[in-house]
Amino acid sequence: MKIYIINSQIDIKAKELLNKYGTVSEVAAHPTLPEQEKCHADMQFARLDNHTLICAPGISVNNASEKLAVIPGSINLKEKYPYNISYNILRCGDLLIHNTKHTAPEILSEAHKRQIKILHVNQGYAGCSSISIPLADKSTLLLSSDKGIISAIKKSNTKNIITEYFEDTDNIILPGYNHGFIGGCCGYDNQLGLIVYGKTNRQLNELSERYNFPIFPIFDGPLTDIGGILVMYPLQ
Repeated sequence: MKIYIINSQIDIKAKELLNKYGTVSEVAAHPTLPEQEKCHADMQFARLDNHTLICAPGISVNNASEKLAVIPGSINLKEKYPYNISYNILRCGDLLIHNTKHTAPEILSEAHKRQIKILHVNQGYAGCSSISIPLADKSTLLLSSDKGIISAIKKSNTKNIITEYFEDTDNIILPGYNHGFIGGCCGYDNQLGLIVYGKTNRQLNELSERYNFPIFPIFDGPLTDIGGILVMYPLQ
């Protein structure tokens, strides 16, 4: 049974919809993160692979910890950047992408053990800025609100990753900030496709048609950065 790790403050109908396809694990408010980010999954958890999470100290996975490999990190989260980004990584194909000056050491250690290539970028909010979408031809589409991440991937000469810049960031809602990021609105489910919190826009619909991946909206409102949706697949 899939597990959706998601902001506890989202619309109740979105939770009910996801519960039809898996188990929703709600992210509780973190005591030191700012109000707008306190329940964001991608701030408190680093999704290393389908069944492995690395989490900030004192954090647990509600209703699901016994079904996943949950590794405690050693870096405590604080309110202000860059002390709030230690777990906000991006996995894309065979890459782990983050500002490695601030990555929790347990993430880097586990990546080395698994021979995951680490790509340094200047963007600390790597996880919420982008979403990785596996395609039918075994390549990966990276949709990113950050041109620096796109540039770094292209310079790395990594094969089988296609990059697209998300153009409509200014219209993503994140209360208290000028805007949110596309990764914070989404999660990828191998069954449902791209889960999106909000109404899809022209670019998302065009990309869905061009690259042949389905979109599964769960909220009938504007695109909203909720801290991403971490879709986990427990080991049997």
